[in-house]
Amino acid sequence: MKNTITIQEQHYRELKNHLIQEDGKERVAFIICGRSLVNGIEERLLTKEVHIVSDTDLLSSEHYQVSWNNNHFIRILGKAESKNFAVVLIHNHPEGFNHFSSVDDQGEYHLFKLAFNRNRGNGSHASLIMMPDGSLIGRVWKPDLSNEPISKIRIIGESLKLNYPGRTSGFKSPEAFNRQQLAFGSSLVQDLSKLKITIVGAGATGSATALLLTRLGVGELCLIDKDTIEESNLNRLHGATMKDVGKYKVDVLQKYISEIGLGTKVSVEKRWVSDKKCIDQLKTSDLVFGCTDDNAGRILLNRFAYFYLTPVIDMGLVISVKKDTYEIENLQGRISYLFPGGDCLVTKGNINMDIAYAENLKRNEPENYKKLKAEAYVIGEGNPAPAIVTFTTQIATMAVNELLNRIQGYNIQALKTPHKIFFFHRGMEIHPGNVSNNECRICGMNNYWGRGDMQPFLDMVV
Repeated sequence: MKNTITIQEQHYRELKNHLIQEDGKERVAFIICGRSLVNGIEERLLTKEVHIVSDTDLLSSEHYQVSWNNNHFIRILGKAESKNFAVVLIHNHPEGFNHFSSVDDQGEYHLFKLAFNRNRGNGSHASLIMMPDGSLIGRVWKPDLSNEPISKIRIIGESLKLNYPGRTSGFKSPEAFNRQQLAFGSSLVQDLSKLKITIVGAGATGSATALLLTRLGVGELCLIDKDTIEESNLNRLHGATMKDVGKYKVDVLQKYISEIGLGTKVSVEKRWVSDKKCIDQLKTSDLVFGCTDDNAGRILLNRFAYFYLTPVIDMGLVISVKKDTYEIENLQGRISYLFPGGDCLVTKGNINMDIAYAENLKRNEPENYKKLKAEAYVIGEGNPAPAIVTFTTQIATMAVNELLNRIQGYNIQALKTPHKIFFFHRGMEIHPGNVSNNECRICGMNNYWGRGDMQPFLDMVV
């Protein structure tokens, strides 16, 4: 089972400012983390709170060692206990030793023995070391006091940074990505190969997004969509032919990607995104693309981004024409990058709660849905919306470029604008800023950021 940790960017900055100082001494801090567990696949820790151990609380601090009074650690354990949160110890190695020393081994053994004796539970705790350049290595401590290396450390915020063993050391880009490497370097190729990305919705934007990510060399994709292909989809569905009508969209797309032969692993889920198997896919992903017009699904992904510190790039396209004419009334696209620190889709007004209620009712209580629809208490399906492949593909391309910029940073200014709206018929682009004094329970307050597993899931009452 993989062990990973996701660190909020604001937490990383706070830790780095404390640990890496000009005097070159070792320092220490503790992090309280939520948990995300998918049995047999991944245990992921999610940073919630940083607790700095000030210099005045240290017993000693030198270039090669640091010690402190454990009363501080016991107080942290007390805060973590009620919600079964994990505790992470982090210290720095000023000399740049990129491994845990024998002193670290002995000290952490006794520290985490205290943690398990006091807080019980089956979940892991962890320790991290920060190098002078800010890079990180880590390990988790199990209840039996064995330890295992952390295979991936994510830092997520306006940008997305990865730490993993062997990053940039002797990596040779495959021939297929040499031209890409010439633009952005081999480290981007390597980072993309380490990503697992889930795409919710395998229609027009979803199929284009999947193929673009494959051509970029993303290591693993999961495709979620319950729909089958209709003939009316073929004007915009990438990878599909007339022979594929009636087949599941995800099956056709998976076959097409596999035949490209670039090594991307693809799994599929022919279920609603709220199904447990789909949730497990989301929980083991590094990033999610929302490529669906389903409002109920958007509500789930919107909350998921903050609870699980997993960035979501949501996209949408609206085309409307004036009544009884073919004159364009609106041709508008949107890309939203959702992360703790940025406004969510509810705050930005991108989710219709009435339609979401109707969608959930139709799936979970179809007979009641029919009754209420007949009585005009729910919003029903309207006429098919216009769709043009060039614009759905353009939005998908912009969304994938958003990912590239968040990793590589080729346009630093654009990192400050997580929401982008494009008015194609007017040649305009606007970037709505964060709402001031935001009181949204999801994005305006940080109570849920990094909360991870809880009951009910995402604190949602169905």
